[in-house]
Amino acid sequence: MKDAGVGMAQPSADTGWNSPLGIGIAGMRERVKQLGGTFEIKSKPGRGTTVSVELPAPEDSQQQQ
Repeated sequence: MKDAGVGMAQPSADTGWNSPLGIGIAGMRERVKQLGGTFEIKSKPGRGTTVSVELPAPEDSQQQQ
């Protein structure tokens, strides 16, 4: 998923140098981890945000090919 918005807030001294991500993003990250996938967010101020998720294909779908 990609947007052309203003980007996400970057880590700073005000946030304790942690990225101020919401609970929804934390939930998505945890669910992807449980499914054995990878989750990545790239954001630049004024340039928008890209969210990338890769999940392994279920073994059943690989056997049907």
